[in-house]
Amino acid sequence: MYDLTTQQNLVLSTVDTVNNRIILVEAKAGCAKTSTSLLVVDTVKPKKALYTAFNKAIVLEGKERFTTNVECRTIHALALSYVRPKLEIEPFTYLCIKEKLSYPDKLKIINAIDDFYRSDSVDMGEYFSELLEDDYLEELAIKYVELMVDDKVNPTFNFLLKYFHLLLVEEQIVVKYDLMILDEIQDSTGVALEIFKLITSPKKLGLGDPHQAIYGFMNLVNGFDILKDTINLELNHSFRCSEEIAGRIESYGQQWLAADFVFEGTEKPKDNGLTAYITATNAQIIFRINELHQANTGYTLTRDVKDIFACPLALVTAASGKEVYHKKYKFLEKEYRNYTMSGYKTFFTYLKKEVRDDEIESAIELLMKFKTKNINIFDVLSAAKKSKKDPITTVGTYFSLKGLEYSTVYIEDDLNGQVGRIIENGGPDDSNSHTTMKGYYVAGSRAKLYLKNAKHM
Repeated sequence: MYDLTTQQNLVLSTVDTVNNRIILVEAKAGCAKTSTSLLVVDTVKPKKALYTAFNKAIVLEGKERFTTNVECRTIHALALSYVRPKLEIEPFTYLCIKEKLSYPDKLKIINAIDDFYRSDSVDMGEYFSELLEDDYLEELAIKYVELMVDDKVNPTFNFLLKYFHLLLVEEQIVVKYDLMILDEIQDSTGVALEIFKLITSPKKLGLGDPHQAIYGFMNLVNGFDILKDTINLELNHSFRCSEEIAGRIESYGQQWLAADFVFEGTEKPKDNGLTAYITATNAQIIFRINELHQANTGYTLTRDVKDIFACPLALVTAASGKEVYHKKYKFLEKEYRNYTMSGYKTFFTYLKKEVRDDEIESAIELLMKFKTKNINIFDVLSAAKKSKKDPITTVGTYFSLKGLEYSTVYIEDDLNGQVGRIIENGGPDDSNSHTTMKGYYVAGSRAKLYLKNAKHM
């Protein structure tokens, strides 16, 4: 057991002595967030405690670490224990809407309902009125929410959260714990934070790292920004990163994340013998694993092969005028028809100029790179399906490798390129560029001993 830092001792004493205030702990990468949570439980000694998060994988990890007096369940699982729908939980799709509407209008209703379920709002009429700006679509959105309430339409998982939220607001149920811990609070939803506030518990602890809030595309929110009247503490000493790597990360953080960014490393990082290649795009994953195939090196992926290859395969298929099978990229069939009447010399040139999608563009660059080397994307896919799985080497995006750690981390050129372009333009100026800069911190802070090709650290 290591000696506790001054910051850890302050967290423990604060949770032990303060009641009826939310305590937020900003715990940077590898700074003993989970260990500190375990110590909090040992200090408070609750008869009944809840450890929760929006992410199921985090909660499953908690189940392996906490004692039996600590319930480890997602916010959704907690809601399900109080909201008992009669029908099976299923996605709400355009097929559920029986009125004769265009697909775009049905999609507006679907998205509005899901946005409401994720929000902190308790007034769906007002919420839909502002979001939809169409009386008929607003009426239908309300109708289908009420049908879910009445068990006449299958509920969604996010419906459970909103219904649970409303039960707590209306005091139809009371949920009590001696201690409640909400992990990864920077990646939450408005409704989850409201549930966190409404559950009765004298001791509430929220942990996370606002500089690792990289899932904005999932409409998640940052609890550090939203929760008010809180006690704010920090954990800045990483037990993962070497002092040399931590120094590089701190310099980067102070320049691009926050002027007061503090990040200390450890004298003796533990070597786990693992290596990670961290990318920004699926296209770069494909490029890297092809290189590993050539070197006859096994590897592990953090996502399914078919999902990683979906975009370039769809591009090749659409460029041949054939049917695209992956739903996400069906729109390429229409774009191909538009291209044939556009006057552009090639389909890929048309897409780069007219569609301007980062994922599409990176996949096109990959295909062009492969073409110059006479590499067939389908051959690479076949090799990937047959490749030997080796946990020593992992290839993935910074989104999928968040929370993991490796002795050696190699930052891929696509991520370096994205960060470099943002820096050349004077720094991040929108949500996407801020996410990229945070992603670079996430990628670099996976490293324990060696951080390679990190051109901006």
